Amino acid sequence: MHKLDALVFNSENQADADGIFEFDVPVGMTIVGASLCVEAYTGSGSTCNVDIQDDGTDVITAITADTAGTPGTWYTPALGGSETPVKVAAGSDVEVDINLDSDTADFTLILYVVWDEV
Repeated sequence: MHKLDALVFNSENQADADGIFEFDVPVGMTIVGASLCVEAYTGSGSTCNVDIQDDGTDVITAITADTAGTPGTWYTPALGGSETPVKVAAGSDVEVDINLDSDTADFTLILYVVWDEV
């Protein structure tokens, strides 16, 4: 496997929203894993998941971490899971959407990626 990198995204008091994180991929990459952990909910919130889009199309959906302090994961066989790796081409626009049942949440999302050679 090429070098594995972790892209880390943090948000506080984040409401349900599309495009909370969005970035251009200057070099192709393959997503081989993800970990989502809610640190705290506000109000009566109790459900959290994220979707990842490549150029507006869902490529990974419903990475779920409903219990605060307990990470939800999406792992390919390279990381001990069973999901299919997701190839993202150079020049793609990657977007992260958060789906909450109510109120807001503080959370961390980590994407484990392998970069194409340049």
